[in-house]
Amino acid sequence: MNVPGSLPTLASFVFIRITEFVRRPVPEQARLRAQLESALAVALIRIPPQIRIILDAPDGMAIAVLGNPAAALDIAQRCMSASAVGVSMAMAINHGAIRLAPDGSGHQGLIGDAVGTASAIAHFAGPARLFVSRSFREALAESSPARAISIRPAGIFTDANVRTHELFAPNPASALSRRRILAAVGAVVLIGILATVMFFHEDIRRELRAGQPATLAFGIYPDGDIFVDGVARGKSPPLATLQLEPGLHTIELKRRGEIPFRTSVELRAGSTTSVEYAFTQGDERSWLRRVRDWVLR
Repeated sequence: MNVPGSLPTLASFVFIRITEFVRRPVPEQARLRAQLESALAVALIRIPPQIRIILDAPDGMAIAVLGNPAAALDIAQRCMSASAVGVSMAMAINHGAIRLAPDGSGHQGLIGDAVGTASAIAHFAGPARLFVSRSFREALAESSPARAISIRPAGIFTDANVRTHELFAPNPASALSRRRILAAVGAVVLIGILATVMFFHEDIRRELRAGQPATLAFGIYPDGDIFVDGVARGKSPPLATLQLEPGLHTIELKRRGEIPFRTSVELRAGSTTSVEYAFTQGDERSWLRRVRDWVLR
């Protein structure tokens, strides 16, 4: 989605938080985030790319939807089904002004009250709960009155900055008949959707990783000087990794008295590519040497 960098734009902001994320072991965090990305890939199939921006959050994901509050509600409700397969999520939707702005690392980010408020609201919601702000309910009522009828008051909450938020939530009783219809239709097209995800999931993952650097890891024995696109970048060991722009790079490894090694690698955003090389035949490291070299680093 193209949003003018200098002008704020009204959008609906969906914040999806994996509950108790920071308290979970790292392997479980990785598994839950992968499951959330898969659920989000399904939820976004019918949402045009030009009206959405997908961002990573420390404990989940965030999606900005331009000009279509009902689409934002659809995304949240589709992702909520992932709670039934082991991903405990709390969700929030807010509506307000956002603006594109780079973060501290120079990557694309969003700023605006809609962003911070959605994050705060998501922390009020418990597992498998969806809260929406009054501003979102009003935007939904203006564009899709029938959808807004099922959004009922959930209470008034106060955040850590002593700001009060009047929140609403979908009424399960009002939405029951609609869910039954959607379930009947979904049962018919589920196989088709899953087959579509097989083709489009990699595109979604690329969009999620867009703007992130690529990582190049080295395993050189006994050691060597590293050149990337003709520029000296250091000696490995001790150098273990480099962060580079995604794309094609020429890697050259040199060591005095040895024939240089030269190769080209295609680096992908958010991914790690390894280059391992032993300068002298028979110098490949055993697993004991690998452990020793890792400890010495």
